[in-house]
Amino acid sequence: MTANGNRQGLGDIKITGSGSSGGGTFNQVKIMGDAEISSTADCGLFKCLGTAQVNGSLIAETASVNGTLNVRENLQGGLLKSQGEVSVSGDLQLKSISINGELAVGGNVSSDFVKINGGLRAASGQTEELLVRGVVEVPGMLNGELVEIKMYGPSRIGELVGAKITVKKGLEIPLIGKMTSHYDGGELSAESIEGDVVYLENTKAAVVRGRRVNIGSGCEIGLVEYTDEFKQDTAASVGRFVRLG
Repeated sequence: MTANGNRQGLGDIKITGSGSSGGGTFNQVKIMGDAEISSTADCGLFKCLGTAQVNGSLIAETASVNGTLNVRENLQGGLLKSQGEVSVSGDLQLKSISINGELAVGGNVSSDFVKINGGLRAASGQTEELLVRGVVEVPGMLNGELVEIKMYGPSRIGELVGAKITVKKGLEIPLIGKMTSHYDGGELSAESIEGDVVYLENTKAAVVRGRRVNIGSGCEIGLVEYTDEFKQDTAASVGRFVRLG
């Protein structure tokens, strides 16, 4: 990846309408319309207003998408902001991610900060801070220091691990999506959830472990293991709870 500040003299790509380009190292890549890049692109700025497909990896210090971006291999770099859909067949490794729409990653997501209003789908993920308002589907491990999920649809996580974990049902219908009189705020299914401080609503899990565990309404938990504090809402089901230490 080209280091910051070493892009002087590099060319730019600008595609308006429908077009294509080869890959390479650039200062800026700007797409307004429908474009295809034939191989890996390494750039300081990647900006897409429309639809873009990269038939390789995309390396960008800043990526801005208003529309649809499809990366056939990996996406890595600094900042990603998107209004629309971003799909990555391989791994995603960025410093900061902000999505209004959907992020779909075939491999692992790694980022310091992730904020999503919409949907997150990935094989696994590791973040410092994860904020989701919408739907999460991660069949593997999702690990974050701070994890806050407000559900607006069915979600699934294999293993959820973090320091502070908060899972809540959505309290109102978001502007996107269909109105329904039977809306219940969504539900999270997980094999295991482990954190220092854990608060859950509308969650089904085999095992929940933590120092302070609060099982809220709509939960069905097989086993809770805690060390300091355990609370259970009257509208929650817990098969067994054990204080450790």
